[in-house]
Amino acid sequence: MKSKLTLFLILFTIFNNISAQEYIVTVKKPYSSRHSYLKINSDTQIEEDYFKCLDFTKEGYGIILSRVRRGYQIINTNGEPIELEVPLKPIVNGWSEQTSGFSCGMVRTERNNKFGALNYEGKLTVSRLYTKLSEFNGNHAIGMKGRTYYIVSNKGEETKLEFKKTREIRHFSEGLAAIKIGSAFGFIDTLGQMIIEPIYYSVGHFNGGIAWAKNQNGKIGYINKLGEWILEPVFLMGEDYDKVSGLARVKTSQGWGYIGPNNEFETLGVTIDFFSFYEGLAINREHGKVGFIDNTGTWVIEPKYEVAHRFKNGFARVRIKDKWGIIDKNGDWFVEPKYDQIGDVVIIKK
Repeated sequence: MKSKLTLFLILFTIFNNISAQEYIVTVKKPYSSRHSYLKINSDTQIEEDYFKCLDFTKEGYGIILSRVRRGYQIINTNGEPIELEVPLKPIVNGWSEQTSGFSCGMVRTERNNKFGALNYEGKLTVSRLYTKLSEFNGNHAIGMKGRTYYIVSNKGEETKLEFKKTREIRHFSEGLAAIKIGSAFGFIDTLGQMIIEPIYYSVGHFNGGIAWAKNQNGKIGYINKLGEWILEPVFLMGEDYDKVSGLARVKTSQGWGYIGPNNEFETLGVTIDFFSFYEGLAINREHGKVGFIDNTGTWVIEPKYEVAHRFKNGFARVRIKDKWGIIDKNGDWFVEPKYDQIGDVVIIKK
């Protein structure tokens, strides 16, 4: 009797957690120039179409551009606008023309070439004081006034950085930000302390406690958060490590392949193109179609799509017969392929 009660409680908890989530994606319907939100596992819908709509945050706030409301607005999952302390003018990447949305609950905004950030409640918690402001990761970003760098919290608190010969500081990842002193890179933490000394020619971002780094001889290896080599620098090129698969995409004199903690170079039977692993799966191509393989090179999702994007939050965008939909890690349709464009799945806790 006790075991049956325990099983019931486990199943009840799982069901309750699933039902307490809703999923939102951005879509562009056929024969329409507008974008809208598709809500899954929800009793309510956002009915209005927008010129542009950006991904929601996990807290349940999105950014839209609407003719009716004039300018960018923050909305909740019911489509209701949030009152803004100042007008929202997000950063637009001039090269890709992509508009930056929320990152860790903060959206950067600009006025007269000075940048600050709003939180999802529409409050300007980071004043528009910075000539440059990175995206937020965790609770921190990197800001710049003139030639001086600052660590900026999501509450607007500053830590001035006074390292001499600072050339560049990148955004935080897992609590560390790459800093270039002179011609070499190291890493600082959110307190502004140098955690890994600047001895590398170039570095990537930490993922699962591991980052790629290039030594002064131009060879790439992988380091931990102590700056220790866990994979020696012997590679020509390298990309970010995937903690689920335990693999990183690297290039040697043999060509592209994958490397793991056992330091064994594998091609995993990839036929043409090598793609990085994300959430344990990598895109692979065969006979002009793409699917997904696991870290043994086994087809987990057979190659039948025209285009596929990496997995995020357990789902991937794919195109088949010129229409976009979303699949889960079993290859089952989560959103049927009937849209001209589709965004990543965002999971929102109710």
